[in-house]
Amino acid sequence: MKRQRLVVSASILLAATWLTTAWMTPGCGGGETGAGNGANGGNAGSGGSHTGDGGGSGGSGGSIGNDDSGLNECGHTDPSCTVSSVGPAGNPPKGFPLPSDDPPPDNVDADGVTRDTNGYITLDSTKAQFDFLWIADDLAYGVGMVSKVRTTPYPTPPYYREVARYVSFTCQSDPVNGGKEGITLGYPAPAALCADGVHGCCARDEVVPGPNGGHQAVNVFNNRPSRTAVDTNGDVWVANRAFGLQSSVTKIANNIKSCIDRNGNGAIETSSDVNNDGIITTDCDLNNQPDDGSTACAPGMSHEFWGLDDECILFTTNTGDKIDLYGRPLALGPGESVVRAYGPSDAWAGTFQDGKFYRIDGKSGEIKTTVQIEPRNGVESHPYGAAVDSHGILWAPNVGGTALFYFDTNDPSKQGMVQHPFTHGGFYGIAIDGYEIPDPNGGDPVQVNQIWLGDVGGSGAFRYRPDRTNGFDGLGQGTWAYVGFTGGPPRGRGIGVDNRKPTAFAWVALDGYDNGTIPNGGRIGRIPTDVPDGEQYIDFNTNTFALNQQITTGAGVAFDLDIWGINQDSSSASHLKVDAAGDVVGPPDLVPLDDKPNDPELFCGSPAGYCKPHPYTYSDFTGFGLRNFTIPSGYYAWTEEGCGGGAARWLRVEWTADVPTGAKILVSMRSSDDLATIDAAPWTGEYDKSPADLSVAPGPLAPNPARYMEVLFKLSTNTDQSPKLKSFKIVYDCPQDAGPK
Repeated sequence: MKRQRLVVSASILLAATWLTTAWMTPGCGGGETGAGNGANGGNAGSGGSHTGDGGGSGGSGGSIGNDDSGLNECGHTDPSCTVSSVGPAGNPPKGFPLPSDDPPPDNVDADGVTRDTNGYITLDSTKAQFDFLWIADDLAYGVGMVSKVRTTPYPTPPYYREVARYVSFTCQSDPVNGGKEGITLGYPAPAALCADGVHGCCARDEVVPGPNGGHQAVNVFNNRPSRTAVDTNGDVWVANRAFGLQSSVTKIANNIKSCIDRNGNGAIETSSDVNNDGIITTDCDLNNQPDDGSTACAPGMSHEFWGLDDECILFTTNTGDKIDLYGRPLALGPGESVVRAYGPSDAWAGTFQDGKFYRIDGKSGEIKTTVQIEPRNGVESHPYGAAVDSHGILWAPNVGGTALFYFDTNDPSKQGMVQHPFTHGGFYGIAIDGYEIPDPNGGDPVQVNQIWLGDVGGSGAFRYRPDRTNGFDGLGQGTWAYVGFTGGPPRGRGIGVDNRKPTAFAWVALDGYDNGTIPNGGRIGRIPTDVPDGEQYIDFNTNTFALNQQITTGAGVAFDLDIWGINQDSSSASHLKVDAAGDVVGPPDLVPLDDKPNDPELFCGSPAGYCKPHPYTYSDFTGFGLRNFTIPSGYYAWTEEGCGGGAARWLRVEWTADVPTGAKILVSMRSSDDLATIDAAPWTGEYDKSPADLSVAPGPLAPNPARYMEVLFKLSTNTDQSPKLKSFKIVYDCPQDAGPK
């Protein structure tokens, strides 16, 4: 993070100039030094330089006069007391700069937040770096891959493009621990992927001695990935079903800064669209095997796929203690509440055959918790998908049936199951929404998080509305709705939900499969989330939208609220432009995922016998559900230089904010004498009330005195009411001797 000098001592203050925009209050100097009395203890110090329009921090600090008690804000009479104030509600008012400003401020870092009409900092997931969807390529080369597609348009055609592709596993797996090792079984895989003595998992040398460098053995072919989920940092998890073999999950970095320079050459080797044609070439040497780091491309071909040598594939973790358990369901919850908003999301990965879930640490890949879902009413759990709501409840349906199991991720001994009451249909994909009801006690609205499930037995979807007013025991006392499309033969598969206002919609993939009589019949259906309980039908022609593709299995919401469909047999993704009212505008855009469209299906010699991608994804493949419904969160970070090259004694941080019930603003700080080392400095604990006295718990700040201090504001909510940061000020001393007073 780039940072800039901000405020110096009372005698020397630096100027900072920011771009003028309509929301910003014109900057002003610190004013005159006030030794006089008054509620404000005098005006800001005379050394304050003028801030340019846009509310940067120059001039916001200055020495502070005394109040009626004779003491200044630092609690003494020394004129070295300094205050830096930021925010429209500050004194004087200053705008909050954001990294998206032009030019960007060097001292501010932020994600998932924006300025509202008053200039306050508030949550806005559209400001997160989540402009991608991630697609599991089920059959690609008989191996399994993941395609990364950008969801914001390019200025020239093709407007929507695949930007990277990865295999769905890595030999850099979760370290073996507790004596449990994964399993690699089956017939020999293609030589380019395993056991060639150079690039296979059998020969990955690490610091840790032992087979595979102390890592788990992983399945390296026929992984059959089918679920992806995007975490709070924008990274992706992919679940490998691996029928008859060892199931697993793999994490892939979204940002190149999170990738690992495993070969130590100072660069990151990873997949990218080198020739900008909108699709990733997987076989640039034309040998009908996927490339890796050693591939020498044929003339005129671009090296865009790195296979097992891709340094953005972080780790693979095996799920299940034996083979043939089908790693299908995958859902994400928040990680630890650390540093910026939340740490990497933990994954909840399940095994279909035995009804177990594994909580996998988002940073290390190690399994933290194993949960066995117990049978209910004579029905065993065979989870086909999963979603975690904002209350920490994981919901997991049985495929094609009526049973929806659930448990509390914070106390997995709390388990339950509900069944839909209708005489037809069964579950497939699952998603949650942001539906609310009034608080019966007159407080803020209650976040319900309705559960939506595609109907694989018909053209429609189910909705379950839990009772959130009576604790865990009330979850099973909710109500059901079924919405079908009149005259619609396609089956309901994956489903995603937006957060439009005043009407939000669930979007269900209708795969177009009807015994082969509907070629290119894939569609996306639209259902308002406020439908009443019971069974109802809406018009097929006005509420479903043709993609003209074969077997549409997935539907997802991008952060611009456009809708995406995943087309299995067409090996493509489709983009629907949707307006603010939820109406589709214009024909769909098509993103091809087949980089060998003119080759036959069986062009490669893989054990699976299928070489086309066959994308098969119907989970939260954009991260929209996690960021908007499971854990809406964001942060605003400000770095202050205190005393013009000398050490400041940091005393206090104060802030003003609106924090509705169910929302939080947590504040922590860290310090250093050097910007180059501040990122490694420890944070204080989290203060939840203003002011934050930096000398006491959950502090103290250390080191203190120090030249720099970074203040981190973490915003989160479990309703649709965002907290609002209105202003903050930093109080510190700049004495000749920065020792204790």
